[in-house]
Amino acid sequence: MAFEEKTIDSKLVYEGAVFNVRKYKVTAVNDQVAYRDIVEHVGGSVIVGIKDDGNIVMVRQFRKALEKTILELPAGKRDPGEDPETTALREFREETGYTPGSIKFLTAIHTSVGYTTELLYIYLCRDLTPGETDLDKTEDIDLVEIPVDEALEKVMSGELTDSKTVVGLLFARQAGEI
Repeated sequence: MAFEEKTIDSKLVYEGAVFNVRKYKVTAVNDQVAYRDIVEHVGGSVIVGIKDDGNIVMVRQFRKALEKTILELPAGKRDPGEDPETTALREFREETGYTPGSIKFLTAIHTSVGYTTELLYIYLCRDLTPGETDLDKTEDIDLVEIPVDEALEKVMSGELTDSKTVVGLLFARQAGEI
């Protein structure tokens, strides 16, 4: 059975708008003491939006952590206490302008269990009604509509590396939705 670390102490070392960082002092295997830096994140929702013509609605935006522009599924952070489905509907409309007529839960994923609490809920949306985007003042997002087969080819070739996008597209395919 795997050793379960016990918290000896924890200290908030950074408090930010998107996440906090907490340093844990823990008991480790062989009576050792270790430290764990954990990113505390409220989580969010991801949307696989499928238009009537079968195209997937995606977004292209610059991601500072990678220093490049990435093609990905629309997603966003939950507001405190917000239901993940409400987050999905809100973020999809804000980023793409589309309002879904139907929404279906696909799965939830922990993005990186080694250092963050982030949990993303992935939804499939159909019956999309176009409208206006409502981007944050600091957001610059290009809307991209891509055929399903092309999106899946980009996943399998390694061109799409964003984990939420890879999981969302593969779950939608496995569920027979795309």
